[in-house]
Amino acid sequence: MTTYYRNEQAAKDQSALMPVRSQDVDEGYRLVGPGGALTAVVEHVQWVDNHPAGPDTHVVVSFEDGSDVEFPFDVPLTVVWHDERRPVLRPGLAAVAPASWGRPLGR
Repeated sequence: MTTYYRNEQAAKDQSALMPVRSQDVDEGYRLVGPGGALTAVVEHVQWVDNHPAGPDTHVVVSFEDGSDVEFPFDVPLTVVWHDERRPVLRPGLAAVAPASWGRPLGR
């Protein structure tokens, strides 16, 4: 998910929000959750091998606050780096809030 730019200004002009699919979420990012709220930082991502729907069909995202959410593959999500310096405004977050969210799991 990293992009490199030769022009520093071009990098600064890019949006801090990045679209991803649920199976492509990486550690160190925060997800834009329902209602446009940012989640805690993603601590771990695990593809579920023994899911009833079959292997490589679901992913469990674990957050630093101790919560876990299970997503089916190909759910469109939006992420932002946990230490992002570019401004991320509340209206921008609400605009990219996901239409569907995963299933919360208990640890």
